[in-house]
Amino acid sequence: MYSGMASSGATEENEPQFDDFDNYHNEGHGIKNLESNESIRTYLSSTVYAEDELENLVEMVQRMTILYSLDHSDWSEDTLNIIRMWLLKPSKPMLTVFYDSNIITACLGFPVAPILDISYFVRSPNQIFTSDSFHDFVNFGTIHNDVDGCLLRVLELAYAPVFRNHSEWDDNIKQRFCKALDKFLVYLTGMHFKMSGMTVLYVPYIVKQIPRENISYDPEFVKNLESISVFWATQIRTLLNDKTLNVPNDFVVLEDEYEFWLYRFEVLQALNTQLEQVDVQSIIKILRNSHSVYIKQIDELIYESSYEMERAMSNIKYLHLLMDPCAEINLTDSPVVLSQLLPKIINLIHFIWVNSEHYNRRDLITGLFRDLSNRIIRFCTEMINLDKILSGSSRFGIKVCNLSLNCCLTYKGIYSFMAKENIKFDSSLGWNLDNAMIFNHVDAFMERLNDVIDICESMIVFGRLDEAESIPKPQFGGTTGPEFEKTTELVESQFLSTLTALNTDSKELILNVHKNDWYEEVLKYRRTVRSMDETVQRLMSNVFLHVCNVEEAIESLNVMLFYSYRSSIRKSYLRQVTEVWLLFCNEMDSTSHSLMDRSKLHETWVPYYASRAIGYRINIERLAWLRNRLNSSEWLPNVSEALIVLNKFENLRKEFDKEMRKSYDEWQKNCCSPSLNQKLDRFLLARSKKKKGLLECNIDPSILSICDQAQHFSRLGFSVLGPVRKIFEKQDTLRFVYNSVLQVCLNYNHILAALSEQERKFFRSLIQACDRKIAPGVFKLSYGGDLSDAYIADCAKHTTKLQETMDMYKRANKNIARTCEKICNTPMLKFTFTGAVAISIFESHLSNYIRRVSNVLRGFYNTITDLLFAVFMKFQPVIEDIPLLLKSTLLTPAVSTITSTLSYCMCERYRLLSNKNMIEMQLINYISDGADERTKN
Repeated sequence: MYSGMASSGATEENEPQFDDFDNYHNEGHGIKNLESNESIRTYLSSTVYAEDELENLVEMVQRMTILYSLDHSDWSEDTLNIIRMWLLKPSKPMLTVFYDSNIITACLGFPVAPILDISYFVRSPNQIFTSDSFHDFVNFGTIHNDVDGCLLRVLELAYAPVFRNHSEWDDNIKQRFCKALDKFLVYLTGMHFKMSGMTVLYVPYIVKQIPRENISYDPEFVKNLESISVFWATQIRTLLNDKTLNVPNDFVVLEDEYEFWLYRFEVLQALNTQLEQVDVQSIIKILRNSHSVYIKQIDELIYESSYEMERAMSNIKYLHLLMDPCAEINLTDSPVVLSQLLPKIINLIHFIWVNSEHYNRRDLITGLFRDLSNRIIRFCTEMINLDKILSGSSRFGIKVCNLSLNCCLTYKGIYSFMAKENIKFDSSLGWNLDNAMIFNHVDAFMERLNDVIDICESMIVFGRLDEAESIPKPQFGGTTGPEFEKTTELVESQFLSTLTALNTDSKELILNVHKNDWYEEVLKYRRTVRSMDETVQRLMSNVFLHVCNVEEAIESLNVMLFYSYRSSIRKSYLRQVTEVWLLFCNEMDSTSHSLMDRSKLHETWVPYYASRAIGYRINIERLAWLRNRLNSSEWLPNVSEALIVLNKFENLRKEFDKEMRKSYDEWQKNCCSPSLNQKLDRFLLARSKKKKGLLECNIDPSILSICDQAQHFSRLGFSVLGPVRKIFEKQDTLRFVYNSVLQVCLNYNHILAALSEQERKFFRSLIQACDRKIAPGVFKLSYGGDLSDAYIADCAKHTTKLQETMDMYKRANKNIARTCEKICNTPMLKFTFTGAVAISIFESHLSNYIRRVSNVLRGFYNTITDLLFAVFMKFQPVIEDIPLLLKSTLLTPAVSTITSTLSYCMCERYRLLSNKNMIEMQLINYISDGADERTKN
C-alpha cells in the first residue's frame, strides 16, 4: 500500500529485492527460508546497518514482542531472518509476529489464517531505524481475537491519561479533545460489553484521580460528566426496557424464559454493582453537588434498576418451579408420557399466575402458555424423524404423527378443562387469556402433522412403501390386466418422483411453522396427488366393468386394497365393496329363480325328490361358500349393505331348508304304501316275454329308487322312518343281490344271443344244465329272503363254462370257414414261363406244382380235422343227447366241403394229364393270340 509513495536516500536505490521473504504460505503460515545467513551478511555490507546494530535492533524487536506464553527458546533462526529482512527492506511497512501451530512465526504483513494473538510493528515508508531512535519511529503493539477490547484497554489505560496530562495543549483544545475522547470511549465501552451481553458504565480514568472531598469542579468537566451520564441513562434505560424474550422465527420455551430471567438478573446485578462502586458514586456525587439537571433521571433509573433486579429474582424463584417438569420432558421418549406431565405444568403456571407479584399479568401468563406450546412442538418435532419417514418408513411416520396429534389435542383439552374448573373454583380471577396466541403455533403444527400423515398414507397407497408388510405389485387377471398394471406403474413412478422432490427440497419446511413456504409446496403436492386419486378411481371403475362373478370381484378388491388406505379413494373403494355384496345378492336371486324354473325337472341319475333336495342343498352350500368367502375376508371394510345381504342369505337358507323338507315329506308320502313290503316277495329272475329264452331281473324298480332316495336324504341329514327304513337297512344286501342277479342275466343272455336257433338246439344239453342251476332264482328265491353266495357262485360257474364252450365252438367254426376259404383260393395250376416250351418241361412243371398244391390242401385238411376233433371232445359228454340230424347239419358242411375240394383237385390232375395234347394246342393258340396273362391265370 506504500509502494506508490516517494522514497528518499540511496538506501532504497541500492536496496535489493527480497520478494521471496514476503511470501507467506497459506498452509500453516510457515516461512520459507529462501536466503541463507551468508547472503544476508553479504547484503548487510552494502546497507547502512552494521552487523552489530542490526542484531541489536532484532533483539529490541524480540523484547518488544508480547504474546501469550512467549518463551525465549521459541525463537527460531527462520523467524529472526524475517525480522532482519523487515529491517533491511524499508519499503515493507509492517512486521507481524505470532504463533502458528505452537511455532513462533513472522511475516511481512498480516497472516492469511485466523490466529489467537499477534504483535505488530509499523513504520513509515522507507524509514531506516537506528538503535537510539527505534522506539521513536516504530509503532508497535499486541492484539488478540478481542480486537475492540484491546483497543478499549489501550486507549483507556495508556493513551487517555497521556492525553489528559499533556501540558502543552491549550485548555480549550484539551477540553474539546478529552470530550471527544470520552464520547468515543463511552461508545466503544458500551459496544464492546454489549456484544458480551453485559452493560458496563464507562468511567473516565481521571475520575479516579480527583479528590473525594467536597470541592468545586470545573464547569466544563461537569458538562463532560453530564454527557457521560446521558449515555449511562440510555444504556440503563435500554437494559431496563428489555423485559421480554422475543426471538423471531424460533421456538421460545419455558427453559428459555427461565434462562432469560437468569441472564437479566445477572445483568441487573452487575449494573447495580457498578452503580454502587466508588467511581460511579463519585460521578453521581459530582453531578448532585453541581445540581445537574440529569441527576434526577439517574436517581430514577438507579431505583428502577434495583426494582427490576428484585422482580427478576422473584420471577426466577417462580419460574424455577417449572424447571423440574421441563427436565422430565427432556427425559421422556414418547408424546404419551409428555401428555401425562402437562396437568402438573399447567397447574404450576396457574400457581405462578396467582401468587407471583410480577408474573400476575395476563399477557405474561399467555406468554408462558405460548412457551409451553412451543416446548410441546419442539419435543414432537424432535420425535418425528423426517429423514427416516421420507426414506420409506411410512407406518412409523403415521404412528409418531398420530401420537403428536393426540398430545396436542390432549394439551388443548387439559387446558380447556382446567380453565373451566378454575373459573368454577375462583370466578373472580377468571381465565380470559388470549387462546389464539397460545394455540396459534399448535394449530399450525397440527396442520403440518396432518400433511405428514397424508404423505405417509400416499407412500403406502401410491408408492407401496410400507415397512410393516411387503405390498405386492398389483396384478390383474384377464386380457385387460396388463393395461391396468401399466396404469398402476405410471402412478407409482409419478409419486416416487414427487416424494424425491419433497425429500430434497422441502424437508426443512414441513414442520417449521415459522416458514410459510411450505404452503406453496404442499399445494403443488396436493394437486399432483389429486390427479393420482382420479386416476386410481377410474382404474377401479374400469376393473369392475370386467368383473363377472363374486370371486373375481373379491380378488380385484384384494389387489386394490392398499388404495383404500387413502381417504379420498376409500369412498370409491367402499362403493365397489357395496357392489360386491349386491353382486352376491343378485347371485342369490338368480339361484332362487333357476331352482323355481326347474322344479319339475331332475337329473337322470338321481331320483326326482332327491334331485330337488340335492339341488337346493348344492346351491345353498355354494352360496354359503360365497358368503364365507366374504365374511372370512377380514380385510374387507364394513358397509351397510353387508348386514342386509347376510340377513337375506339367512332367509334364503331357511327357504331352501324348507323346500328340502318339503321334497322329503312328499317322497315319504309317495313311497310309504301298504304294499311296500310285498315288493320284496318277487322271485329273483323271470323269463323274458319279449325275447324268448332270455332271462330278466325280476326286482321291482321302485325298490331301487326308494333305496337311492333314502340314501340321498340320509346324507342330507334327514331320518328314514317307517317301512322305508326296513328296506333302507337292507340296502347293501339288496344292492348286492341286484347286481349279482343282473350279472347272471347278462352272462346268460349274452350266451343265448350269440347262438342261432339251430345252434341253440346243438347246445341244448349244456343250456339245460345251466338252466337247472339258475332255476331256484326263477321259481324259489326272492329278494326278501336270504340269499346264499353259493347260488350266485354256481350260476356264475355254469354260465362261465357254457360261455367257454360256446367261445371254443365259435372260434372253431370261424377257423374252419377261414381254412375253407384258403382251400378255395388255392390255385391248382400256375405257370411261370411264357412262350413255347417243350412238352416234357411242361409236364414236369405241371406234375411238381400239382404235387405241391396237394400237400398244401392236405395241410388244410389236417387243420380242419384237428378243429373238428377239438369240438367233438368238448361235446363228448353230451354227444349222445344231440340228435343225429342236428349233427349232420352242423358238422358235415365243413367235412363235405373239404372232401369235394380234394376230389376236384385230383380229378383235375388226371384230366390234365390225359388231355395234355389238347392243352398244348390251346396254349399255342393262347400264345399266338397274345393271351399270355390269361393263360398264366
